[in-house]
Parts: sequence; structure tokens; C-alpha cells
Amino acid sequence: MEGLKKAYEVLHQIISEDGYRVKKFNIHAKYPTVLKIHSPDRYTIEIDFIDNMPVVKVKKLFTISIKVLGITLKEDGGVIRLESFPDVPFDYSDEV
Repeated sequence: MEGLKKAYEVLHQIISEDGYRVKKFNIHAKYPTVLKIHSPDRYTIEIDFIDNMPVVKVKKLFTISIKVLGITLKEDGGVIRLESFPDVPFDYSDEV
């Protein structure tokens, strides 16, 4: 049940005005978005974005916008799956 609560919190933040912030990333989706939530095992929840995918913005010298394919949530952290970029692991303590 704790995993479902965390998935709800993450999804709620993603569609909020401020987005979901973790590490140097800010993930934001425009409502409505189409997604699939499934649990491949007892300790993992996977969120796959199908349509109207969220975008993560990365600021360096300039801002890059990258589509988010999905997010994997585990007990201590997760992984942000990005289109055409390496996956980004994170701990919940990295949340801003």
C-alpha cells in the first residue's frame, strides 16, 4: 500500500503546476495524459506514459526538454526512463 501512495504522490506532482522535482530535473505533464501503471513484483511500481508524455527540463548553459517514457518506483528510490537519453536513477532523498 505504501508503494501505491508514493505512486499517487509522484503522479499528482507531475501534473501539478510546479511539476515533480528530483535531483536537477523537473518533470511536468500537461493534463490529461495517458498512462499505464503496473507492478511487476511486490516491491516495484512502474508508470509508463503512453500519450501526452511528460517532459523533463534540464538546465545547463541552456534548457533541454526531454520526453519521459516512464518512471519506476521502488522502496528506496526509482528510475526515470528518458527518450533517447540514459535512465536516471534517484533516491527519494533527492526530491526537492
